[in-house]
Formats: sequence, structure tokens, C-alpha cells
Amino acid sequence: MEGLDQTAKLLQLIRERGYKPGDKLPSERDLAAEFGMSRGAVREALIRLDTLRIIESRPKSGMYLHPFSAERSVDAMVLFAETNTPLTAAEVAQSVELRSVLESESMRLACLRRTPEDLARLQAILQQSAETIAAGGTLAELDADFHKAIVAATHNDLLLRFINVFYRASRKRREVYFEPRAQSQRSHAQHLQLYRAIESRDATAGLNILRRHLKGVDAYFRMFFADGAAAAKASLSAASVRRPKVPAAAKRPGKPSSKAATRP
Repeated sequence: MEGLDQTAKLLQLIRERGYKPGDKLPSERDLAAEFGMSRGAVREALIRLDTLRIIESRPKSGMYLHPFSAERSVDAMVLFAETNTPLTAAEVAQSVELRSVLESESMRLACLRRTPEDLARLQAILQQSAETIAAGGTLAELDADFHKAIVAATHNDLLLRFINVFYRASRKRREVYFEPRAQSQRSHAQHLQLYRAIESRDATAGLNILRRHLKGVDAYFRMFFADGAAAAKASLSAASVRRPKVPAAAKRPGKPSSKAATRP
């Protein structure tokens, strides 16, 4: 995607040259000359960054790196992920923290508000997950589907919009995280536990299970976002050798077996 490539070049320039919030960026003409692009292509990339409030246009003055990072659009995280632009350590910590807060509240609300249709959706994902693992696949996408289905069970569309940002931004990193077969098996076993808590409307148990489930994942995502997939992949490969495999999941996700719900 040419437009995305141009935007990635601008983000790389901002990072490599150490621009700080409030700093003025090179002119449109200078950027076009530096990258060998047309001014129209540069303008399109700048508009994209302006829309996400990464930069701001000041009439008769030029383009500046947005002085207030807190005003940056949350969708900027997705752009950074798609262009392999690392987040700052603070942004990584804050995004992981926000995800934990939103998913914890979503678990509580899902236990209170879930409908038979919500349970059926979760069961379908669990069934597909079991089949995928049995076939040697990973839960890179199905893990996101399961967690988003929990948020959907709150029947709060804004919660779902916000959590969608995290899962869109972490798509590439999840592919690495779930490469070890044991990781998909562990996550599926924990998903079964989460399902049972929602089915029985046990918010207390659900929150305890969710905290354990997210604890290790969050540590890895800090590494994924900040340092790239290579270091994280090496760490995950070592971890998969040290940790015992979790038994295969139950065949009937609607009524999960207690044996499948092993401790994380």
C-alpha cells in the first residue's frame, strides 16, 4: 500500500531525528525532495497524520508534531503497528493498563448482561478454537475473537470500539505470541474457565481468572510493542520448552470439562 508506505517513512523520519512534541517538521517541499516522492503523495501522508492528531497544521506556519500526546487519536496505535513504528515505553505501559481496565469491567458487565445469544457466540468460538488446535493451528485470531465476544456481551458499543483498537494494533504481534502450540492450548483452557464464569454469572470468579489470564500476556505485549517481535519470539520459544503442555481442550465447549480447565 503506497499511502501506508509514505506514512511509514514520515513516522520513521520523526523518530530518527528525535522530534519532540511541539517541534516543527520539514516543509512539504523538503519532505518530497528527501523521499523522492511527489508533493501530492507527501501531502496525503501528512493529512493522514493530521487526522490522527499525530501532527497538527498551523495556518501560515507549517506542520508541527502534536504538542499534546494525550490528544492523539487512539487509532494512531493501529497505524504505528501497521507501519512497524515502535511505541514509547510509556505508551506501551498505558495501552496494556487500559486494556486490563476495559476487559476487567467488560467481564463484570458480561456476567450481568450476557444473553443466550452471547453464550452461543462464545461457544462457537470455543468449538472453533478446539478444532483449530487439533488441526495444528494457532489462536492468533480466535483469541481476539473470544475476548471481543466477551466485550460484546456487555452490550456497550463504545467499550467494544475501544477494545477493538488494541486487538487491531496487536494483530501482527499475536501471530508471534501464539506460534508455540502450548500457548494456544493454555489460552484455550483459560477461555473455557472464563466461559463458565460468564455462563454462571460469577463475576468474582471471572475477574480472578481474567487477571491470571492477562498477567503473562501483558508482559509479553510490553516486549512486542516496545522491542519488536524478534526478541519476543526468542523468549516465547524458550518458554515453550520450559513449560509443560496443557491437555487438549474439551470437545463440547458449551459444557466444558473440568479436566480441560487447568490452572494457567
